[in-house]
Amino acid sequence: MKIEGKRLLVEEKNIKQILKRYLLGNAGEKDINAVDNWYRSFDSEALVTISEEETAAAKQEIWEKVRPVIDERSGRIWRLPAYAKVAAMVLVIAAAAVTFLLLHKKSDNHLIAFTTFRTGVGEKKIITLQDGSRLTLDAATTIKVQDDFSTDRKITLQDGQVFFDVKTDAQRPFIIASDGLTTTVLGTSFSISAYAALNNISIGVVSGKISVARDTATLDVLEKEEELVFNRTSSQWKKIPLDESMTAWQQGRLMLNDLSFYEMAAIMKKNFGTDIVTDDDAIKDTRYTTELLASMSPTAAVQVLAAIHHLKIREKNKTIYLYK
Repeated sequence: MKIEGKRLLVEEKNIKQILKRYLLGNAGEKDINAVDNWYRSFDSEALVTISEEETAAAKQEIWEKVRPVIDERSGRIWRLPAYAKVAAMVLVIAAAAVTFLLLHKKSDNHLIAFTTFRTGVGEKKIITLQDGSRLTLDAATTIKVQDDFSTDRKITLQDGQVFFDVKTDAQRPFIIASDGLTTTVLGTSFSISAYAALNNISIGVVSGKISVARDTATLDVLEKEEELVFNRTSSQWKKIPLDESMTAWQQGRLMLNDLSFYEMAAIMKKNFGTDIVTDDDAIKDTRYTTELLASMSPTAAVQVLAAIHHLKIREKNKTIYLYK
């Protein structure tokens, strides 16, 4: 028990130090990414209900952190210098963060646990979850699966493309978080393409019905053979008929659909492991639409891509250059 208590105190101290560095602009890249990823994870977390006593205790803990920098004499709060305001803000957020993390633990005092699954370049993998749902992961995909399915079933798609065949369970919704979007379903089959390198997130339904939301606002409800395309840059979305590319990859066909040069190069890298570059601005400005077989060699795949767009290729040090 003493060891567990010491561990929690160390966690609290470390969290406060990281948040303080983050808010003061002194955090390194690792700490910045840790805070950003922790904050984004709230989108896929269920709200935690706590008692009035726990709420009061949390408020009191936060107040104890802030009180040293506030002068309440004469019943009013005095103006604080800039450095004190920053200190107060750091203390408030640090205390709130620690309180949230501690209250967010399950009854056994462990954080909600996830298992990470990954596929490599050109690799596909089928995962059967504890509820019988089957997930097919496309190349270079990373997902996190909640270990405890007792009350709900949560997945975080961090990068890549997944086809979901979800077992029906009216009591436990199946929820997928993908870069700000939340897809909720009871039982159906659908595909989500959310490669970090692509500007669009695409969600296509093969059977059943799903709801897609951003933050707390529902974007749309999709039924069989419908697809939602969300633009990360503009935050605009549209509903279209299900595109063949959403399912073709499961049959070993890679369909590039109106991709920018950099998007095309990223997808080719994930599927064939080859770097594609160019010094020609006109080639960089070209949109790429091509169908390839995943079984092709990297060179053959790029040759087909180049031929369709009237380009030539040159290989050097495992990098393929495109030129006219």
